Order: sequence, then C-alpha cells, then structure tokens
Amino acid sequence: MLLLRRVFIDGPDRPELVLLHYAAGSEDSPGAAAARGSLIVPSTAEAGRREARLFLPDPPPGRRLRVRYFFSTVRGGAEWFSPAYDLSVPGEETAGDLSAVEEAAGGNLRPAPGCGMFRLLLPLREGEPRTGTVRFGFGAMRKKPSAELCRAALPLDGAAPVVEAPEALSVLKNRPMPYFLYHITDERTGLVADKINCARLTLKDEEGDVVCARLIWADPSWTARNITVMEVRNYASPEGRAKDYFFAENREAFLAERSEELAGHPVPRTFEAFVFGAAGSVVEYCFQVLKRRPDRSVAAAWRNRDGRNWTVTL
Repeated sequence: MLLLRRVFIDGPDRPELVLLHYAAGSEDSPGAAAARGSLIVPSTAEAGRREARLFLPDPPPGRRLRVRYFFSTVRGGAEWFSPAYDLSVPGEETAGDLSAVEEAAGGNLRPAPGCGMFRLLLPLREGEPRTGTVRFGFGAMRKKPSAELCRAALPLDGAAPVVEAPEALSVLKNRPMPYFLYHITDERTGLVADKINCARLTLKDEEGDVVCARLIWADPSWTARNITVMEVRNYASPEGRAKDYFFAENREAFLAERSEELAGHPVPRTFEAFVFGAAGSVVEYCFQVLKRRPDRSVAAAWRNRDGRNWTVTL
C-alpha cells in the first residue's frame, strides 16, 4: 500500500470545506479504477495550508499507478472545482510526498462489492505504546483470531494513527455486516480486537429542493474525518446516482438529470447513509446539501443542530 500526500493552499478567501476527489488505476488500464473516493482535506498548523494523504493500492509488478485527482471547495454557498491533475505513481512528481506501507500476505482485505473505505483513529488502549510500529488488519468474527490478520504496518509517532478500513467485508439485506479490526503494538499487549459497527443516519427533505446531500462525520476530536454521499431512499435509476456527482464530466447536466429523476419521488424525501467505527465509539456529524433555488441555480448549505453537531454511539 502507498501513502500519497497532497497539499491545498487556501488563498485569500478561506473555504469552509475542501475536498479531494481521486481515482487510481494501473498505468496500462487508466480507465479501470482500482480505487476511487473523496476525502476531506484538513488544515495544518501552518495557516492557510491543508494536507491530505491518499491510501493507494500497490501497482502491479513492474508497473505504475495512474492517479487522477482534483479539489473542490465550498464557501458562502458556492461550490468550486479545480482542474484535474494526472500523476504517475511512483514518479518524479511525487518525490518526497510518497511513502510505502509495509504489507504482508497480499495486503489487507478489500471491502465488499459496492462498499468503500472510511477513516478512523486506530483505537489504541491505555498502556499501549505510542512509539514503534503498529500492525493492523481486518477479519470476520472468530473465536481464535491470529496475529497474521494484521497485514499492514504503520509507524507510531506519539499518537494513534489514522487508518483506512472497509465499510464492510460483507453485506446482508443491504446492511453492512459487522467485522473486526485487529491490531498489535507489542507482545505484552498482544492482539487487540475491535468490532466495527455501523449506524444508518437519515436527513429529511421536507421541501423537496435538495438535489444532493452529504454526511460529514468524524471522531469527537475531528482527527479522522469522512465525507459520505447520501442517496434518496428507494432511488432506483442507474443514472444520476448521488455517488457519481463529483466525478461527472458535466455536473450541470448531471444535476438536471438527477432533478428530473427526483421529481418522481414524493415529498418529504429521506436521504440516508451509514457511518462506521469501533463498537462503543462516538461519531459526531452534520450535513451539507445542494439545494435548488427558485431560479434553478444550485447553492450549498449546512445543516446542523443550531451551530452544533449531532452524535451517535456505535
């Protein structure tokens, strides 16, 4: 697995939200994405500078990855998109920004078809070391798990690292099934297991003017941040699905097509999505929506609880 750092500079007008959208595939087959996603680009200690790290699969032996990415921002109700950038990874353009994550036995398990990845703080226990190396991995629920499940290794720099985990390893009746995140920091502590649970969250659109809804969520410290695109309940059309909005070549045409499809859904409409994390952990969240104005233009707006976020315990 590879970690690729990308940097965003705010400029004179500080955005409310900065996202990075990416797709990565073999250089030989750039159209077949091995990984695709959107992530929040958080601020750093340096004013005006934001950084994000992409978790990328290893390229095939003797080959490179082709990574295409772009940024989007929200400020004052307006959404802006940057041009797209193309990189060969590894390559000269990524010198100093690329690092390798050691993996064994073919690497960590991939998510179930149709599912993606989310980010979380690795749930280290009190007394576990914060220096050295931590190994982690995923597996189904079992009575006697093995340390061999911990196939990836990350250095510890004094704090729990942010890792990527599958939303689900399997799905039953459209609901992600629980599984376990395992980690080991030293032989004294031994193998530690955390059950990964999910919660379905909903957003009501009473007026019928919401075209797209996004769920912004994280741990209470907002260290491991996630954005999840929500979909209208019972949305059946293969066209104009919310998850494709960021990657649409013509977003205005996409929104027009989606608006036409949504017109067939009675009001109020319910948008829904899942959040994930270790059992017993707390997720803090709010919403961002794209709303149709009377003049048919689109504006971005926040929805929270009187300036505060909601929470859910998993």
